[in-house]
Amino acid sequence: MDIREAAIRKMAEVLGHAPESITDNAVLSTLVNSSFVLVEMVIELQEEFGVRFQQADMNGVTTVGQLIALIESRASG
Repeated sequence: MDIREAAIRKMAEVLGHAPESITDNAVLSTLVNSSFVLVEMVIELQEEFGVRFQQADMNGVTTVGQLIALIESRASG
């Protein structure tokens, strides 16, 4: 399983959505019902992939695809 698939599965688990409903173009703010859940999901993803994000890293990240790209850039670097 690649990072993209694993990230989508983790997001689906945290958010209570079916993995197939989480697409690269999905807007994060429409997937989560509160900012707390978004923060929880980001923390879970950081732990899952052994990466760390600063608040500034998340500026401009609005879609699932952008979040996955950020994870991939940190996991490979």
